[in-house]
Amino acid sequence: MAQTYYCRTVTYQVAVLYNCVSSPDTLSTGYIAMDTLNYKLVTSETELEGALEVRRRVFIEEQGVDEDEEYDGRDSESLHVVVKDGDRVIGTARVQFLATSAAKIERMAILKPFRQKGIGSRIMAFLHEELRNRQVEQVVLHAQYPVIAFYRSCGFRETGPPFWEAGIKHIKMQRRL
Repeated sequence: MAQTYYCRTVTYQVAVLYNCVSSPDTLSTGYIAMDTLNYKLVTSETELEGALEVRRRVFIEEQGVDEDEEYDGRDSESLHVVVKDGDRVIGTARVQFLATSAAKIERMAILKPFRQKGIGSRIMAFLHEELRNRQVEQVVLHAQYPVIAFYRSCGFRETGPPFWEAGIKHIKMQRRL
């Protein structure tokens, strides 16, 4: 029997550093402006396209992941969260449900100008609450080596040996909700 889930949006006031430039793609340090970032489940094709664009820029362009590996055909069966700065998607993650009480967080990505501002931690907090509401008890992920400390700070612990995925060193991590 299909269940109905109700969506929610969380809004945070976040200090984002801006410099007056002609293109939002060239943001750099400058004066501080307060912006409202919205953390929400994807509810439209436009939001999903925004999430896929963030993943393209981060994984394919920055990290050199093969496009066929990044777009693996599982997006239509996944739960997606986006972080929006106005109408622009600046961060995302997706969730695969492994079993009734287990899920895997995947494809977490934040555009470069918005990193190191607490957005990743807020994505994880948003997802943890959402997954708890869906009676998920166990969450796993494959962490890239440079961000293991970040996932530890979110309550995850390493559960296996290192491995290579998409040409990048990873380790499996998990936590109970």
